[in-house]
Amino acid sequence: MSKLRPVNWEELEKRLRARMNATPHGGKKELAEALGITQTHLSQVLSGKRDLSRELAEKALRHYGLEPDYTPKGGEL
Repeated sequence: MSKLRPVNWEELEKRLRARMNATPHGGKKELAEALGITQTHLSQVLSGKRDLSRELAEKALRHYGLEPDYTPKGGEL
């Protein structure tokens, strides 16, 4: 079993938002369908009114072809 590293949520959110902004119309409908959540739920997550589970955050990154990297900036754990 691999060691769990701390999650740098700010970096994950930044990468996900940048990828969504690069997609026409933000790709919200497509992403919501890929995650199995409603567009309303996704909009609430993006506005900060709801949280997204770690599992769904990882799934969202993979949907855009990104791999989650849990190493904080600077590389220290």
